[in-house]
Amino acid sequence: MDCGIAREALSAVMDGEAPGPAGLDAHLAACPACTTWQAQASRIGRLAAISAAEPGPDLTSLVLAGVSLPRPARGRSALRVALLVVAVAQVLVGAVELLATGPMPMMSMQGHVQHETSAFNLALGVVLLRVAADPARARAQLPLLASLVGVLAAISAVDLAHSSVGWQRLATHVPVLLGLLLTLVLSRTGTDRRSGTTRPRGAGQTWRLLMDSRTRRTTAVGALVLGGLLTGVGSAAAHVTAQPSTAAQGGFTKIAFRVPNEQDKAATNSVEVSLPADHPIASVATRALPGWTVKVDKSALAKPVKTDDGEVTEAVSKITWSGGRIGPGSFEDFEVSLGPLPTDTSTLVFKAIQTYDNGDVVRWIDTAKPGGAEPEHPAPTLALTPKATAEPVATKASVADSTSDSTGVLLGGIATVLAVVAAVFSVLAWRRSRESA
Repeated sequence: MDCGIAREALSAVMDGEAPGPAGLDAHLAACPACTTWQAQASRIGRLAAISAAEPGPDLTSLVLAGVSLPRPARGRSALRVALLVVAVAQVLVGAVELLATGPMPMMSMQGHVQHETSAFNLALGVVLLRVAADPARARAQLPLLASLVGVLAAISAVDLAHSSVGWQRLATHVPVLLGLLLTLVLSRTGTDRRSGTTRPRGAGQTWRLLMDSRTRRTTAVGALVLGGLLTGVGSAAAHVTAQPSTAAQGGFTKIAFRVPNEQDKAATNSVEVSLPADHPIASVATRALPGWTVKVDKSALAKPVKTDDGEVTEAVSKITWSGGRIGPGSFEDFEVSLGPLPTDTSTLVFKAIQTYDNGDVVRWIDTAKPGGAEPEHPAPTLALTPKATAEPVATKASVADSTSDSTGVLLGGIATVLAVVAAVFSVLAWRRSRESA
């Protein structure tokens, strides 16, 4: 047996394994070197069993020096507080617009669009509140906010060039602009949900996000949609109109002459509406409007009008509201109940004159030619449809009032219930997503 095999066998025996081969003892008796090795190995084993290990070198500083730990972004809390303030301001803008419009006459497309845009402004405030609460969602909102601000900037520049809007109205766009800037800054740092720390991103990643092909397409589509919506609202709100714009021939109806204030440094203080002389209306009644004085002028009829109450020899020819005030960026509805509506025409034209407190006068008296473009100052018109095919607006003025009010309350209640249900489902979905994450 050579020394290598003998020493392996001795090591196994000292480790408590099976006894060595039969020739091991004979080899130890004949080999002093292996005997000495056995003695030294036994001594080392005893020392390892009873001696304490010496402390090793402290490598903490070397390890930490080679690791880049995330650090909280400076000023991030201040940015979130600033965005919270901006979001509250945007919510107030949307809420004030929504409440200021009040109940709109039924069948009024303009009123519905105004409610939609007010709700959109309110929703923008909610989006900014969500980003302030959870900055990790900032990047997802950039395409919407950027497209909205771009469209608002373009439309505002055109409106300013034509002096059709004042700085007071443009000031309501400031929260959206500030919201975009703060969201952009917050998006440059991401948040680790588990540790609560922030990890810096490269300076160019945010701009690459804004400029990639998918984001460009999203921004372009959003800009087109928002541009069409805002342009439609602007054109609809720029004229004096009759709301609703249709009624049934031969019946009674209630209409509102909607008068917007188009100047930014003057207020409307007088509105004059002339009723059509070629199609006189026997019964005309105005609704009291706080702050305004109503003057009703009547004219003798060349041909008396027969009604259920007998012949009418004079009819209202002009209504003038004065003494009130329609401020910049606002409008007012002047309600009138009238009937019976004529059955020998399909359109009634009401020429209106709007007077400002600076002396300016706008005459809404132009009529559109068949197939022609809309005139610059179109007169308010009421389209009359045959009674058999028209939707029943009303048979009496009081019926029109109650029907409109009850329908508005019903629709408002349904909308409120749906909004609450949608909010509950949104919160539940958000909680499930947080739990799954």
